[in-house]
Amino acid sequence: MAGELNFSYVTGGHPGMATSKTSNQEKKGFRILHQILLAMLLIATIPLGGLYYISIYKSGQQWSGYVEDKLTSLTDTLVRSVDDWTAFNLRVLEQNAMTPAILSMDAEQQNPALKSIKDTYRYTYLAFTIQPNGQNIGRSDGKPTVYYGDRDYFRQVQTGMPVGMQVLLGKTSKKPALILAKPIKEKGKQSIGVIAIAMTLEDLSETITDTRIGETGFALLLDQQNRLIAHSRGEVASRLQDFSSHPILASNPLADQKSFVFNNGPKKIVAFSKRTQEGWTLIVQQDYEEAFAASRLAIRHAVTLLITTIAMILLIAFLLANRLSKPIQNLTRIAVEISLGKLGEKIHETRRSDEIGALARAIKRMGVSLQMAIDRLQKR
Repeated sequence: MAGELNFSYVTGGHPGMATSKTSNQEKKGFRILHQILLAMLLIATIPLGGLYYISIYKSGQQWSGYVEDKLTSLTDTLVRSVDDWTAFNLRVLEQNAMTPAILSMDAEQQNPALKSIKDTYRYTYLAFTIQPNGQNIGRSDGKPTVYYGDRDYFRQVQTGMPVGMQVLLGKTSKKPALILAKPIKEKGKQSIGVIAIAMTLEDLSETITDTRIGETGFALLLDQQNRLIAHSRGEVASRLQDFSSHPILASNPLADQKSFVFNNGPKKIVAFSKRTQEGWTLIVQQDYEEAFAASRLAIRHAVTLLITTIAMILLIAFLLANRLSKPIQNLTRIAVEISLGKLGEKIHETRRSDEIGALARAIKRMGVSLQMAIDRLQKR
């Protein structure tokens, strides 16, 4: 009886009231489970932030630089190729213009030489000469002569320009063609005529812009009026094509080379452009989706790794928190039971070798001590 009164006094009267108060406090408090989860997330913030910066943000920037460098390098290479090709063909014209056959300005002597030029350079479909009055003299194809006095390339040479060039619909091929022309001059004398070669744009495309950039990339070569000279895919229409509305020309006409992403209708492209020595514009472009496909794949892998890491941290934190909080909750419950006079609860945590085990053994000893005290009181 004395022991029961004593415990009633300690608990403040009604045993159920003490249990209810304790339970309410546990629900309102910031439990160990929550504390450990929060601590683990905070600790992981620095390495996870570093992972995000390196794998996602930084790699995206690096890939952007890689794409830009690739476009720039390829454009420079193709421009050099175009310049070398143009210089080579102009030398061919210049050298042939100084031969006795061409200087003779006689069709019978010129035609074999002109045919030799056409046969040697497969991308030409016609080599021909023009008198100062614009009338055709010699032709490599043996067809009737034609008047060329209305052509820009002829007028350019006649006005004293060292080179004449023009993109037009060929009178012979009936296809878009590029004409290169040089003056025919005797030593120390004025021009006595013009020698020229004509090339279809399909053949020209295979010759000077034969390059592949993934599945969607290609190169374009445009003249001074932004008309198509060559297309690396060989996609040349049967008419003169004006590319003045191309995004890189319409919104960024070679002024700001730092920006290389453009809107091209419903999709985005990456593109870079550069002038050749003859004033032509070479454009290299590729679909944005393909150019950055590897970067997006790397980002997806990084995000997957990031999410997996967070999930593993939460799982480990949850398991660790449960391993710590459940024994403490059980010991708290046993302590409450002891405070209510129930000393027979079995404590399993005494087998642990950590601080929780030490606490469990201390509670067990406290229970034993209380039981012994009660037994002594009851014997009196």
